[in-house]
Amino acid sequence: MNNVFQTICILAITISFSFSAMAQKEELSSAQIKKYKSGIFEVVTAKLTDNAIYKEEFPHDLIPFHIRNDKHYSLGTAFLIKDNTFVSAAHVFNIEYASLLADNYAVRDSKGNLFKIKNIEKYSNYRDLIQFSVEGDTQKYHKFLLGEGYEEGDVVYAAGNALGEGVIFRKGSLTSFTFEPINGQWKDIRYSAAASPGNSGGPLLNLAGEVVGIVTKKSSSENLNYALPISEFSKFSSKEAEFYTTKMAEVEATRQLRYSWKFNTALPKPILQLRSLAQKSFYQRFITARHDFESKYQQDIFPNHSNVDKYLKNQSNSNMLSIIDINGNGEWLLFKPAETRQVKIGNNQTLYFSRNKKIMGNYQFALDKPKDTALADFISDNKTILDTFLTSMQWNRKIANTQVYVTSYGEPSYQESREDKYGRVWQMAVWDDFYSDRAIMLYCLPTPSGVACDFVTATTGWLEVQKAGYGDNLHRIMLSYSAKLKEWQEFVRLPKQLIPKQFRNAKLDIKEDTISFTFDEFSGDISNIKLSGDSELYVTVEVNPKAVNELMVGNLNFTPNTNEDGTYYISKYYNQGEHASDNYKDFWTKFTTLKSPYNFEVINEGKLITKYMNLGANKKGPREVNNDSENIGYLAGCKLQSEVKLEEFNTMCDAFINGLK
Repeated sequence: MNNVFQTICILAITISFSFSAMAQKEELSSAQIKKYKSGIFEVVTAKLTDNAIYKEEFPHDLIPFHIRNDKHYSLGTAFLIKDNTFVSAAHVFNIEYASLLADNYAVRDSKGNLFKIKNIEKYSNYRDLIQFSVEGDTQKYHKFLLGEGYEEGDVVYAAGNALGEGVIFRKGSLTSFTFEPINGQWKDIRYSAAASPGNSGGPLLNLAGEVVGIVTKKSSSENLNYALPISEFSKFSSKEAEFYTTKMAEVEATRQLRYSWKFNTALPKPILQLRSLAQKSFYQRFITARHDFESKYQQDIFPNHSNVDKYLKNQSNSNMLSIIDINGNGEWLLFKPAETRQVKIGNNQTLYFSRNKKIMGNYQFALDKPKDTALADFISDNKTILDTFLTSMQWNRKIANTQVYVTSYGEPSYQESREDKYGRVWQMAVWDDFYSDRAIMLYCLPTPSGVACDFVTATTGWLEVQKAGYGDNLHRIMLSYSAKLKEWQEFVRLPKQLIPKQFRNAKLDIKEDTISFTFDEFSGDISNIKLSGDSELYVTVEVNPKAVNELMVGNLNFTPNTNEDGTYYISKYYNQGEHASDNYKDFWTKFTTLKSPYNFEVINEGKLITKYMNLGANKKGPREVNNDSENIGYLAGCKLQSEVKLEEFNTMCDAFINGLK
C-alpha cells in the first residue's frame, strides 16, 4: 500500500514538473524580456514650437505628463538587427508625404538617448518595410536574429512602444496567414497578441526571441492584428526603394479615372534625399493623372459636356462661392450653399459663412472690409482676413475634450496670386500649423465689399495635392457680386491685376442724383431714381455661352434704398430652344412678341407695382432680338413694393429705362 502511494506521489510530482516546464517553455522569461527590450527603440521626431496664438493661456495641464514634458513626438517602433541598423514599418515614416517634422527623425532608447536616422537602406511602402542606419554607437544594445521558420499555432509576442508610453511585450499566437490585399504576392501573418497605436514597426517575436514578423496594422473589427513575414523582408532587395500605391482616383462630373503610383530609386540614400525624390514623383503623379483624365473625358466634363448648353442659357447665381457640377439626372447646375449664416463684427464688418460639400474647403465665407481700411490694403492682408475668420468662428482645437480657441497663426508661410482661365485673380495663402503637422489654405477673390474665400484645412502631406486640385477646379467656381455703389467705385479703381477681367473696363461715377456706369455691355446715365453711394448694386457674373472660357455680366440690379424693396434691373436672356421648359417657352414667346407683361405696361397688384420691357424689340439696349437660333433678349424691369404713388413710380421707372444706353 505504501509502495502504491509512493508511486502515485512520484507520478504526480513528475506530471507537475512537466507542466511547469511546459509553462516555462510557452512564454518568455523575465530575463529574456529585459534583454530583448534593449534592442527595441521608439521612432521619434522633435516637436516644433507651436505657432498658434490662443484666446486664453494654453491648458498644458490637460495633456498627460509624459507627453507635455517630452520634447519629441513618438511615432512608432524600430528594432536593431546589427550595429547601427534598424528595421521598422514604412508607414511610420510615410516618406512620400511632406511633413513639417521630417527633418528630425531619430530613434530613442528607454533612457532617452537619441540616434539620428542617416541613410535608408531598404524601403517599400507596398510591403510596409524600412531598414535604415543611424548616427552613433549601438554596440551595447541587443541585436535581433531573424527567424527562419514559423507556423500557425506558434506562441508569439508583439513588442513595441504602445501608445507612446514605453516598450511592452504582449503574448498571443500566430493564428493564420492571409494574402496581402493588393496583388496577393505574399501572405501576411495574423496574430492574436494585442496591438496599440505606436506598436507599428515593432518585432513579432517567437519564444527564442527571433523576429518572425514586422508589426504593420491592427484589425478594426476584431483582435487579430497583422505583421509582414520577416522572410518577405529578408528577400526584398536593398538595391532600390519601392513605392507603389493603388486606389487613387480622379473624379469629376460622375466620371472616374482610377490609377496607381509607382516609383523606384537606387539605395542607399540619406532620408531627406529619398523624401525629396519620392514626394516630387508622388505629387507629379496627380498632375499627370489629371491630364490623363481630361484627355479621356474632355467631352464629359464642364464646359464641354453636351448638356452644358442648357445650363449656359439659364444660369443661376450666388454672391457666395458656389460650384458648377452635374447631378444624377445629367443636368448641370450651380450648387449653392444650403444655408448662409452671418456674424456681426465691430467696425461695421459682417462675416457671412456657409458650407458647400461640392467645394473642396471646410467653409466658404464672405468678409466685409473694416470701414476705415482701403480695399486694396484689405485684399492683400491675408493675416487679418484669416485672423478675423478664426476669431469670428471661434476656431478651436480640442485638448482632452476641452475647446482651446485659436485666434491667429501669424503671417502666412506661403502666398501667391493665381489668375484663372476667366481672368479672375485669386489670392492664395498657406499657414503651417506646427502643433498638428497640418496646413490651412485660403483661396480668396476680391469683391467690392471685401473678399469671398474658401477656407481649406489639410494635412501637410496632402497640401500640394489640394493646391493642384484647387487649380484644376477654379473654372467651375462661380461668384456674383453685391455691394454699395460707393464700394463699387473703389473696386473698379483697383489696380488691374486685382480686378476680374470682366470688370477691368468697368466705370462708375456718382454725381448728386445721377449715376453713370459701364459694366461689360451694359451702360447708362441714370438720374432721378434716388440712387446714392449707399444704394446697392448686385451684378451677376455668368459663363459666356458663346465663349465658354470667358465670363460676362448677365444682370445688373439696383436697389436705391435698402430699407425699401424697390429694384431696377436689366437682364440678359437666351432662346433656349429644345432645352426650354413649357414655362420658359411661354415666357420667351410673350417676351419676344411684346405681349403682356413685357410691353412696359404698369401692373399694380396692391403692394407690388411692376413694369417690364423687352429692350431689343423696342430698339433699346445693347442688342436687338434677331431670328437666329442663338437670339438674345434684354429685359429691363422696375419693381416697387413700398407705398409710392403710381405717378412717382412711372416717372422713376421711365427715367431708368431712358437712361440705359
